[in-house]
Amino acid sequence: MFTARLNRIAAAGTARRFARIRLADGLMVYVRAQRNALAVEEVYLPAISTPDTDAWSNRDDSVHLDVPVDAVRELIEEHGGEHATQDDVDFPPVDYRIHPRDKYGWFRVTRGTEPIGRIIRRGTSWEAIGSGSTRWSGPFADFDQAGRYLLELAALGTGGDCDAGELLISALAGVGLIPYQDEGTTTWLSVGSGPEGAYGPGRENPYISAVLCDRDTEEEVTTKRMPRVTDEWVIVIGGASPDEGGPVEFDGPTFPGAAITDVAAYIAAWHRTPRTVRAEALTEARARRMAAIEAAGQPDA
Repeated sequence: MFTARLNRIAAAGTARRFARIRLADGLMVYVRAQRNALAVEEVYLPAISTPDTDAWSNRDDSVHLDVPVDAVRELIEEHGGEHATQDDVDFPPVDYRIHPRDKYGWFRVTRGTEPIGRIIRRGTSWEAIGSGSTRWSGPFADFDQAGRYLLELAALGTGGDCDAGELLISALAGVGLIPYQDEGTTTWLSVGSGPEGAYGPGRENPYISAVLCDRDTEEEVTTKRMPRVTDEWVIVIGGASPDEGGPVEFDGPTFPGAAITDVAAYIAAWHRTPRTVRAEALTEARARRMAAIEAAGQPDA
C-alpha cells in the first residue's frame, strides 16, 4: 500500500509543527518529524489504538515518541491506508511520488509508475540522481527542489549524465531551435531570430542568450556543470534597436537553475515574436533599474 503523505513527511519533515494524515476510515493521525526521518518524533492518535509492541512503548501522556516510520506506516495500512483527500497547506500536491527510504538512505522517486530517480539527504541539503545516471546532482535546498529537478530530467528524456548546457540544448531541440556557443566560448548559449535560430549576418540581428550563474558567488557563469540550488539562468536579449540608435544588449528575466524547460519555452516565445517579447523584457528591465535607483537613494533605516 502506498502511503504518499507519510513518505513525504519522512523525507521533508514538518518544520517543527504537527502535520495531519487523514486515514481511509476517516480517523486522523498527527505527526511531527525531522527531515530524512527514520522515526517520527511525536505521534498523536486520537481514538486510535496502537499495537502492543516496542515501537509504540515510548509515551508521554497521549503522545507516542520516536516511533519508527515503518510502524506508523503499518498502522495506517491497518486502517485502509491514507484517504484520497489530505491537507495540502503543508504539502502541496506534486507530480512525483516519493517512496519509503531504503537501507542506503535513498528515497526512490517515480512519476506515476515510471522510475525517474532517487534523492538523498547529505548534511543540510539534498542531492538527486536520475534513473540510469551515474552522477549525483545538487546540492538542493530541500526535498521538493530535488524532486522537481528529477521531473525536469524526465521531461527531457535524459537520466542526467550531462551538464546544464546539454540539457538546455536538448530542451531547445524539443521546440525546434539549435543554439550556438557565443563567439567561440563554451559559456553562453545563444539563439538568433533567423530560421531555426540562425544568426544571419552580424550581431545587429536580434538574438537571445542564456547562461547559468551562481547567485552566491556572482562570479561563476557557466553551462558546463549540473545546476545547483544557488543557480539561476540569466537571459540576455540583444540586437539592433531602432529606438536606441544601434545594437543594444540588456538583461531579461531570470529562472531557477533547475527550470530548464521554462528557459527553453521563453526562448521559443522570443523566437516566435522577438519584437514583442523584447519590448516586454525591456520595460521590465527599466522598471528594475528605476526601483534600484530609488532604493539606493533612500536613507538607511
